[in-house]
Amino acid sequence: MGSKTPQVPTGTTEMVEVIQPFLSELGRDISAPAIYLRAIIVSSLRDELASPTFIHAHERLKTSVTFTEGRGIWHDTPVMSVNSETNAKPVVGVVIVNHNLKDSLRETLLSVRKINYPNVKVVVSDNASSDGAQEMVRTEFPEVHLLAHKEEQGYARAASLGMKHLVDSCKYIFSTTNDVLFDPEIFNVLVDYAEQHPKSGVLGTKIYFFDKPDVLWHGGGVVNPWHGHTRHIGWLRKDHPRYSKVRECEFVTGCGYLLRCEVLKKVGFFREDFVFYSEDAELCYRFREAGYQVLYIPDAKMWHKTGTTLAKNRPVQLHYSTRNQLCLIQRHKAGHYPLILWVNILVVCPAKMLLFTLMFRRKNAVGIYRGIRDWRKGKLGWIR
Repeated sequence: MGSKTPQVPTGTTEMVEVIQPFLSELGRDISAPAIYLRAIIVSSLRDELASPTFIHAHERLKTSVTFTEGRGIWHDTPVMSVNSETNAKPVVGVVIVNHNLKDSLRETLLSVRKINYPNVKVVVSDNASSDGAQEMVRTEFPEVHLLAHKEEQGYARAASLGMKHLVDSCKYIFSTTNDVLFDPEIFNVLVDYAEQHPKSGVLGTKIYFFDKPDVLWHGGGVVNPWHGHTRHIGWLRKDHPRYSKVRECEFVTGCGYLLRCEVLKKVGFFREDFVFYSEDAELCYRFREAGYQVLYIPDAKMWHKTGTTLAKNRPVQLHYSTRNQLCLIQRHKAGHYPLILWVNILVVCPAKMLLFTLMFRRKNAVGIYRGIRDWRKGKLGWIR
């Protein structure tokens, strides 16, 4: 192009003629061309078309695409970009598990579209939704690969099926849920750290409450070594510099964490017989036992809508979580094992049951009792 300033068109037809070559070179990856796609579509077209940065991006992106007018959706014949900067970023696969939360899932997928990262593959693993979620994904998000299960698989199996679909084509997998929103820089932060620290296996995020955007829901996870009670660091506290340091953790929540695929292939996916709850922590223990770190990365940020799924049914949630937590402690000999196991069974669980009974929530106490009973019998899988 030399040093000449491009002539900026003034008419609509001329504008379309200029825009079309740029659109035809956008790739499948929504986030890859996002920076300069906005420069094409938004109102300030004339200034952006004359921008040297825009012209530079046009010269460097080489992909094939068609554009569906009026919908803001682009489809492609997959062609790898020759942009060296794009290729320098490894592919991140995103797995989102859904069950009958169509509207929330839509918000999550729209948030994924806004992530500023060049190489993203998204899979929605849908657990037999009956609210139209599957059709919504097909029509509104054609770039997303939908695993439409005819029967409910449970969270652990549905997420594992999504991971299996992606693990051979990605360097990292980001496992998340259908009730979250993302900071646009989340993958840049996580991947940059992972690339610089090859022993990092699981990278967790700083998660805020959706309805209290400055209050923490998760700042890393801790398992008490004496009685096995788990907690999220910073839970219900306003954000503070003390929650802004990278730290190694015993676990980080699977509500949103990045997994290194080469390790995932070795240690396996989520334990499907856990069905719900503690499957994320159990996988963290396997990564640690394989010699990799589980880390909390505070600059990677998310917002979580709590209480949208099984947590609404507290007795069933306590049944699953009690059983699976005891199984995790026993299998991985967590904390001061075996003391931690017996203190949990003989002190922590009875104390919770008594508290729920005094609060006239007997069904919650029964849920804990049933969790202990199933653990003793070695009964995992679905609770029927």
